[in-house]
Amino acid sequence: RACLEDAMIVFDASKSMAASDDDNKGLRRIDSVRGALAKVLPRVVPTRRLGLMSYGPGSAPDACQNVTLDFPPAPNAAEQIMERVNGLLPDGRTPLTTAVRMAAESLEYWRRPVTIVLVTDGEESCGLDPCALAKQLKSDGVRVTIHVISYKIGSSLGSKGVFHAKCLADTSDGLYVATDTLDELVSALDQALLCPLISDARPRR
Repeated sequence: RACLEDAMIVFDASKSMAASDDDNKGLRRIDSVRGALAKVLPRVVPTRRLGLMSYGPGSAPDACQNVTLDFPPAPNAAEQIMERVNGLLPDGRTPLTTAVRMAAESLEYWRRPVTIVLVTDGEESCGLDPCALAKQLKSDGVRVTIHVISYKIGSSLGSKGVFHAKCLADTSDGLYVATDTLDELVSALDQALLCPLISDARPRR
């Protein structure tokens, strides 16, 4: 079943994730995403191997190269993922296209079906085209599914803005969910990572 395949979480730790989260007083956006992961991951890891790719902070001369493969999919990885994301200090830009490409390559997308879950609060900011990448991965891969979960995306796009990176999900038949609260983040991560019969019953957004 596709929902039991190895998956890579692509975690946005760019500077904008340090912004105050209005719905959770005293917390930042990154804290809300961490909180959602802490709720969901223990339900996922008994049946699914997870890996982590992060972007934003780093020491590369070019901030657009600050993408890190923290570790490939591993069993029972909830604590490992949380230890890493809890230690990230949000900074830098949003090279999400590079991060998704690296995630697909680390999973050897040309050899087997792969699943990637991107969690981000902003658009690509390094001049690359996520839609072109999605088309390439679909053409060259066995089956690449990219789920995209945006958080507070309206604050960066404005009332009439269009989230360009949504095409990663649209092109790969993945899930796209725009979230603005912790509960919505939890629900979206459940949908992206859990099998329907394994997840606990909750309203789907």
